[in-house]
Amino acid sequence: MPSITETSLRFTGGYPPLPVLALALGLAALMGWLYGRESRSASWPAAKLPGLLRSLAVFVLVMALAGPVLRHVTTLRQLGRVVIAIDGSASMQLSDDETEKSAATKKSRYQRAEDMLLKGANPLLKKLAETQDVELVALRGNNTQRLWWHRQGGKDTSGEIPPTFELSPTTPITNLDQALRSALGPVTAGTALVVFTDGQHNASGSPEEFSATMKSAGAPVFTIGFGTEVPPPDLSLLDVVAPESVFSKENFQGRLTLQDSMPAGLPATVQIDSQGKTLWKKDFTTDGKGSKSFDFMFPVASLPPALPGTRDTTLRSVTLRIAASGDRASLEKTRANNHRELAIHLLEKKRKVLILDGRPRWETRYLHSHFDRDERWQARLILDDYAEDRAKGTLQADFPQTRDELLTYDLIILGDAPLQRFKGEHLDWIVEFVEKRGGGLILLDGQRGHLRSWTSGKTSALMPVRFLQPNDAPKPASLELTSDGQRFEALRLSDSPSANTTLWPTLPKLTWHARVEPQPASVTLIKANEPAMVFRQVGAGAVLYLGTDEMWRWRFQVADLYHQRLWMQLAAWIAAPPFQIEQKKLAIGTDRLRYAPGETSEIRVRLRNERGDIVTEAQPRANLILEGKDVATLQLEPDATHPGIFRALTPPLKAGTYEVAVAENPSAPPHDARLSLHVSDTGNPEWASLTMNRVLLETMAQNSGGRFLREEQAASDLPNLLQTLDRKQVITKETILWSSWWWFGAAIALLTAEWLLRKRFRLV
Repeated sequence: MPSITETSLRFTGGYPPLPVLALALGLAALMGWLYGRESRSASWPAAKLPGLLRSLAVFVLVMALAGPVLRHVTTLRQLGRVVIAIDGSASMQLSDDETEKSAATKKSRYQRAEDMLLKGANPLLKKLAETQDVELVALRGNNTQRLWWHRQGGKDTSGEIPPTFELSPTTPITNLDQALRSALGPVTAGTALVVFTDGQHNASGSPEEFSATMKSAGAPVFTIGFGTEVPPPDLSLLDVVAPESVFSKENFQGRLTLQDSMPAGLPATVQIDSQGKTLWKKDFTTDGKGSKSFDFMFPVASLPPALPGTRDTTLRSVTLRIAASGDRASLEKTRANNHRELAIHLLEKKRKVLILDGRPRWETRYLHSHFDRDERWQARLILDDYAEDRAKGTLQADFPQTRDELLTYDLIILGDAPLQRFKGEHLDWIVEFVEKRGGGLILLDGQRGHLRSWTSGKTSALMPVRFLQPNDAPKPASLELTSDGQRFEALRLSDSPSANTTLWPTLPKLTWHARVEPQPASVTLIKANEPAMVFRQVGAGAVLYLGTDEMWRWRFQVADLYHQRLWMQLAAWIAAPPFQIEQKKLAIGTDRLRYAPGETSEIRVRLRNERGDIVTEAQPRANLILEGKDVATLQLEPDATHPGIFRALTPPLKAGTYEVAVAENPSAPPHDARLSLHVSDTGNPEWASLTMNRVLLETMAQNSGGRFLREEQAASDLPNLLQTLDRKQVITKETILWSSWWWFGAAIALLTAEWLLRKRFRLV
């Protein structure tokens, strides 16, 4: 920590310093004249020295009346920490010379950032390092790579400023959330983040939420925008919204969105084909007005048959293409963003959910609607009509008629229904569904308190909570995630973990919730003053208790934004995990059905013995096979939520078709059942938009208390903006001379020396 000390003399006595100085000089002169008389007759010059010492002693003593004080001012200065992040994604390869004809813009965005920071007689990086602690990092997709640092005035440095970044901008995504968090690490006061980018965030996370958290941490974000804001002539495929899976006897439908910045009036086409067969085609005329969407649909039966030798015939692939035609088609900036491959998984059955409730509550109605609109689920709702003869009531009459029929479901949602309204065998089946089949059960409590009856008898093992005496008038309460609840992705209503934690208490309050306490081995995930969501493993399955039926209030002014997202995430988490291959002893599945290059897949395996019971103690392994060669061996680990389920993550996948073969233990041969994974080329999202995303960059800067600068402003404005980060500490120390021991010690020393000299010269 560099320091600068300045010393000055001040007078703080009760008398003005100038009169005291005049008096001291006068008395010293008088003393010198009086004592000078006795040395006039002396023949040696040193005889005048005692008189001079006496004059100095008088001067020192009289000056004490002015109160001399010696002040030391020490300034400790700690340089501000500046992290400079360079966007190393593929879009930074673009030049902008089509719209801006200056020589500078003929270089790529990445080269221009490199020239600004590293080149020239006084590059920007050198200028910043003179007054700041500087770290230079490159954003590489979701990760970062340190390039150079210079801290503590050069005491901690990686060396001289490099001549180049030594990295090519090739990463296929830009993450302006996770990667920037990684670049910053622990944030302290005096930290700033400077991001050189075109703002094409196309990965998970929310840059807006990240930048807002930076303001609360006192770390502003300065965004330096590269690239033109005028779209060059181009057609690009921006997005495709389509289901991952579809039933083989249905239509495959979805919507694709493209960006049109071509000159108006040019003919163009958008089409979908597979193995050379055109499945859907649409002609249109360019207008250069930005994004436009097309709805597509074609029968699944029109897909070409699987290629010979394909083991898993349920996986298919289609390619979406857009293209301008005619003699002016060559105007396009790039053709790399004109196509995308899409994987389709053909299904024979949907996941099934059974909803049971004692009455048609708002929560149940919205819940059934969510599942009914989701193509991945098949929902069945049974409400009690409270017929006098329970055997003729709807709960018993419409309940699955056989045990095997109930076991075909993946999830049961049990609402505020009395236990007595069910048959005894129905209760046995529900217990077996959870404990043996490994199904999921969600308990949705209500104000009539009928779930209390389920805490006794054969169903007591399913209940994660004990019921307490209800309050007469419960106060409205906000929901808050517990430390355990913050770990579960199913409770994520925001892409940012920190923003998600702060979001829950802001949702509409509950006017009612049950009073419960968790059973042993249960985990409280959400509180509303008391436990409101409690999780528990039961045998091979999972049970989730919700102590309120008022989450439908979250729909106020935002519709399905939070309510539907939460319920579908909870259902996917608690329900029995889906499997693409399900045989008597072995089931294999994945977390998703569609993957892009560089992503990982979660492999799920469930084992059963000869009797059909789920095996919980095993050491299964999975072999990942690509083009007939083993590329990875995965050790499957037990699932903490669903006993009897084993999981493993694959390494990052590249484009191609993989096979997953499972062995029940390290010494057993792989099972004959094989699961196919198709990793599709989804196109490079970096080429989807060719302009700078100024809106995002300005929002990030504004949210954090920083500034947005265009690239031509950065060299001149950035150093001045960062000067405010310097942290200074001033330490003042005063030495009171007039009352210090050495001030009077000097006077005594002078008088003592005078007396000794007088003795020596025989002047006394």
